[in-house]
Amino acid sequence: MEQRRQTSGVFELLKGLPLLRELRPQDLDALAGETFLESLPAGRVIFYQGDPCERVYVVSVGRVKIVYHDRDGREVILEMIAPGEMFGGAVLFFPSHPATAMTMQDSSIASFSADAYSRHLLNNPPVILNILRMLGARHLSMINMQIMAGERVERRMAHILLKLAARSGRLTPQGTLITISLSRQDLAEMACTTLETSIRTISRFQKDGLVSTQRGGYILVHDMAQMEEMAG
Repeated sequence: MEQRRQTSGVFELLKGLPLLRELRPQDLDALAGETFLESLPAGRVIFYQGDPCERVYVVSVGRVKIVYHDRDGREVILEMIAPGEMFGGAVLFFPSHPATAMTMQDSSIASFSADAYSRHLLNNPPVILNILRMLGARHLSMINMQIMAGERVERRMAHILLKLAARSGRLTPQGTLITISLSRQDLAEMACTTLETSIRTISRFQKDGLVSTQRGGYILVHDMAQMEEMAG
């Protein structure tokens, strides 16, 4: 694992974060000076569920999944973090991480201490408002997921594909391409179902002309309107 202090690109990385866009340039520069970059291989755990929240993390290159382990040992993917996004419980001042973070591919992860984060926020009150907005959005997302938990698998899967398309979709002549490589196991863990059910559901979507799959695990959504209707 390679770990190093800021490079010239770290300042630009932090500057591009929506959450920190109100940070004063001098504070942003100081925070960049306290930031480390780590090169991590695919499948590396960044922190475990229950670990103390000591650092704030940012994806520079690659992707990270946030996985919750329930009491029965099942894994549920809560989020997939794309480049330029912050993650970790320290972002919202949790005492411990509510879920595990793991790289989905070879990644470059920037991080700075929770103490540095708090210190710079106190000097920049507008950033706190951004955090409150993020907290509200995530709380609403959790409520929606709880509501969806009792729905049919097809509806849950449609909801997940729409969410992924909204966050990482790219318009093509054939539809909206989800630019995240997804295995059927990934989809099963996001929909809180079995691998076999995930395979059957995507196959049914393909048969109905809703989606098609491409090499590398990418999904193309052909009919967003029908997918929205299915998700309710």
